[in-house]
Amino acid sequence: MTLYSFILLIHVTAVLILTAALSFEVLSLLYLRGASTAAEARPWLDPVPKLPVFAGAALLVILCSGIYLVTPMSKASQAWPHVAVASLFLMGPFGAITARRMRAVRRAYRSSPALNPELLEQLRDPFLKTSLALRIAVFLGIFLLVSTKPGLWESIGLVGAFAALGLLSSLLAWRRRLP
Repeated sequence: MTLYSFILLIHVTAVLILTAALSFEVLSLLYLRGASTAAEARPWLDPVPKLPVFAGAALLVILCSGIYLVTPMSKASQAWPHVAVASLFLMGPFGAITARRMRAVRRAYRSSPALNPELLEQLRDPFLKTSLALRIAVFLGIFLLVSTKPGLWESIGLVGAFAALGLLSSLLAWRRRLP
């Protein structure tokens, strides 16, 4: 096995870990938003301990291994790696803010294990859904970008279109829930 093959294996494994982390986050948010009792919310407050750590580590490994993998083919004409890296940097802050808000929800739940109106409001914070939809959409955009390897403007348009679709889907779903 060559070093390139080994790094590729690590890269793909990190992509799978990030996919799993986003999937758990989708399930958790879905069940938390629908919870009406503390017993319904409890298992979904922290379904996988240290999930944000795994997601952040996977994102870092994807970034580092991805840079290594594209360095040999990276020329001025290859714009997609730069757009992919910039897109990964877009995902990071949204994940960090979401993790901070979910820590606050878990702390509030531990101090008062009943689902009071304030805790329900925190669980149904539209930012959580918007952040998740945006991160998933950008992640899918990066995946398509890496698969097709388009030029600069196509790369920017592709990731931008996926980000817009992610925002639009979360806003439409949020609007549907309004009374």
